[in-house]
Amino acid sequence: MAEKQGNEEEQKEVSLYEKLALRTRELLEEAREKTAETAESALERAKAEMIAAGEFGREQGERLKAFLIRDLQATSENALKMGETAREMLEPHRVAAGIQSSLAKILETVGSTFEEWGSKLESRLDYKTGEITSPGTLTCKKCESSMKMLKTGRIPPCPKCQGTDFRKSY
Repeated sequence: MAEKQGNEEEQKEVSLYEKLALRTRELLEEAREKTAETAESALERAKAEMIAAGEFGREQGERLKAFLIRDLQATSENALKMGETAREMLEPHRVAAGIQSSLAKILETVGSTFEEWGSKLESRLDYKTGEITSPGTLTCKKCESSMKMLKTGRIPPCPKCQGTDFRKSY
């Protein structure tokens, strides 16, 4: 029976703590300034209101106020630590390093893609005797002699060495 009564009192005190915290928050939200002094004043006012309403006595009010201040300070310290961590993580040199890393990955991918395209285009620049081509310069792969195609036509063998493989340029 004493255990049950202890649990009920504990629950009541927890409920009063939550009520004190809620009322303090309401008073703080009504305040124009959000300073530590304003928060202290709001907490003191909430405690005084609850004492006046007979919800708890002065001693219990002071104890709950001390608990709430302790918890608010711990929360504030944790928020400051998180803010410091965020600032460290978002320092310009770290952000720049992250951007550089991302950019390097993008450029690597783009570079690979360009290389692949280059290989495909390279193979398309290879021409053989008998194929039809548009105007441009054909260079014999065997003797490196150049032959100009002035108009679209069929590619003849190299006039110098009779080679049949060419590379085209414009």
